[in-house]
Amino acid sequence: MSLAQLRRPILSVLATRLLYMTTDLQAKSLRAAVIFAAAVAVVNGFGRFAYALLLPVMRTDLHWDYALSGWLNTANSAGYGIGAFLGMMLLARTKPAILFVWGLAIAVATLLLCGITRDLPLMLFLRFICGIGSAWVFACGGALIAAKYSHAPAKSASAIAIYYAGGGLGIATSGLLIYPVLNQDWTWSAGWLLLGAAGLLLSLWPAKLALQIGGSASIKNNKPMPWRRFQTITWAYLLYGVGYIVYLTFVIAWLREMRLGTAAATTVWLVLGVASMASGYVWKGVMARWQPTSTFAAATLCTALGTALPLASQTFPVLLVSAVLVGGSFFMVPGAMMALARKTLPQTLWAKAMNFFTMIFAIGQAAGPVLAGWIADTYGMNAAMTMGASVLVLAAGLALLQRGNDND
Repeated sequence: MSLAQLRRPILSVLATRLLYMTTDLQAKSLRAAVIFAAAVAVVNGFGRFAYALLLPVMRTDLHWDYALSGWLNTANSAGYGIGAFLGMMLLARTKPAILFVWGLAIAVATLLLCGITRDLPLMLFLRFICGIGSAWVFACGGALIAAKYSHAPAKSASAIAIYYAGGGLGIATSGLLIYPVLNQDWTWSAGWLLLGAAGLLLSLWPAKLALQIGGSASIKNNKPMPWRRFQTITWAYLLYGVGYIVYLTFVIAWLREMRLGTAAATTVWLVLGVASMASGYVWKGVMARWQPTSTFAAATLCTALGTALPLASQTFPVLLVSAVLVGGSFFMVPGAMMALARKTLPQTLWAKAMNFFTMIFAIGQAAGPVLAGWIADTYGMNAAMTMGASVLVLAAGLALLQRGNDND
């Protein structure tokens, strides 16, 4: 049976698993985390990472080089940074839930609009706007999760891990939805439209829940942030953004350079997504017991190892292990940052802190694709991945230097 034939039953399994998680976790009061995870699936799984699947097809059809291809993710990340900056200002007057819902609406609309244009400047603008909305969802959603579980610290770590692992749902689902594009049965435009339609369906539930929670009163968000105490971890998070996005942007193009078939490349992507879905469960004990900066360093090193493994061997089993390591760890770094904010700051500053950290993260993500694309065009894709892995190792080292300041 081909992967195309398996696509429907695999989608059914993913949907069943999500419903089971929701029902099973309801007794443990973690149902809200699962619901908000669907929003992460939309803004990160569809809005950001699914572009890696469309990139090779768009690059061939539109005659782009790797550097130009990287600009679409750079525009998205630049919007992410601007969105985070705007979010910090808007939260002085607006509840996190309002920004969260607007962010979802913007992300879904731009996904749909990307499917009806071939104009590069317009597409760059749409990806930029999508990044703004995604930043509001990602940061404010994390703050809403923290607020929801503020009176249940024993469950908070699990809730945060589940929330950030929700991107894996979007990654895995996008691999199944966009397989016909990779198999050249559909155009890349159809891929964008399908992502937008699926994103709309997944957004309804978390938007409703966000409006029910609301978030902290706006006036309380005027309290200043103690930025200086987070200087080291801020640099680490910037470098993490530069390093991890290299793999997530170019992995499918890299696999195609390895002459891996469409079904095999899609399988690697699916494994990446499923591993990310499972990461919340794998890391929840670590999130609960370890210092947030230690979790940051460990997850970053796992991501670095996964990025570097195919440089040593490009056999299919090694590529699958690489996908497991990257997928099973990269979402836990933002989770560690949320845990750090929750542990060291008053609740009224959680949304502001996450928007600040998201802005820093976005600067790194904006630099990563273009820098890696230029390196790939000049020295080859292996050199670009080597750069990504090296930057991740440096970020992990910096995170450990912050340990004395996270007030455990």
